[in-house]
Amino acid sequence: MERRFLRCAIAVAMATSTFAPSALAQTVADKAAAEGLFDQGRAAMQEGDFAKACGLLERSQHIDAAVGTLLYLAECYEKSGRTASAWATFREAADAAAAAREPQRARTGRERAQRLEPLLSRLTVQVAPETQHLQGLAVDRRDRAIQPALFNVAVPTDPGEYTVTVSAPGHEPWSGTVTVPERGGRVSINVPALRKSSEPDKGATATTPTPPPAGAPGPDKPAGAADAPATMSVSTSPGESRASGQRTMGVVLGAAGVVGVGVGTFFGLRAFSKNGEAEDCTTCTNAQGGVLIEDAKNAATAANIAFGVGLVALAGGVVLYLTAPPSNGTAASSTFHARVGPGSVLLGGTFR
Repeated sequence: MERRFLRCAIAVAMATSTFAPSALAQTVADKAAAEGLFDQGRAAMQEGDFAKACGLLERSQHIDAAVGTLLYLAECYEKSGRTASAWATFREAADAAAAAREPQRARTGRERAQRLEPLLSRLTVQVAPETQHLQGLAVDRRDRAIQPALFNVAVPTDPGEYTVTVSAPGHEPWSGTVTVPERGGRVSINVPALRKSSEPDKGATATTPTPPPAGAPGPDKPAGAADAPATMSVSTSPGESRASGQRTMGVVLGAAGVVGVGVGTFFGLRAFSKNGEAEDCTTCTNAQGGVLIEDAKNAATAANIAFGVGLVALAGGVVLYLTAPPSNGTAASSTFHARVGPGSVLLGGTFR
């Protein structure tokens, strides 16, 4: 036991020594990449290229989240005119700093967010009640989905032009454009009740094209070609359909009966085999002999059941097939009975 534990400990130590440096190297590489992006973002801010700077800082934050990166990103949003994004990011930075026990940065984030709050512009997406309850409703504002909890709510939004698209299964889509102004502007867009998709007239009946007269050229027949033989459709009478179904059932039932007889044969041979082993085993103990005899009895019981069911199914299939009504619709009458007893199967019936 001690040796086994020692081998397990060695294996764990080897695995740890193999993978730990790889994970550590990956972490170091990620931090280095995030630092590089952060430095490039600050340089772009100093050059006044805020669109580029915000993108670099976003990537840095995604790779390695940090409170300082959030504060710089929020300032970048503010200087590029994205007041709502700046306000939300300053608040996020304040919460992250408080969790990291950095009170100075937490206070800075809260103060900057409070300063921006009066300048926030807000957009309200008014959705008609009939539309709100549609299954599979999707409401999108430019590049993001609007959740149902934000319907009819004035949401802080960056200034700019937005296209609102609305869709639902079985209804025609709708879209509208709205411009959110700067510095505390408030605007709303109204989404009407969606119209159901156009459906074909259910009262219209399908028309069957009239075949061209004999000898007339058609799309698949060039002029002057010989007439093709006329095609006649033959309908099947109820008697023929019933006869065909009964014969099919007879074949299926007969096949099941053959399988049952085969299974019964297998277990019957097994019963003979186990019984012979019990009789020939002179060196077996009483317990071993009892097991062989019990196996023989079980196999014999299974053989009797399988034979009985198989023979009944086979006989029933034959009867169904032979008593199927003829094609002229006249039905043959018959009676059939079967009884399974211990070691025997009795079949009988009358047919006319």
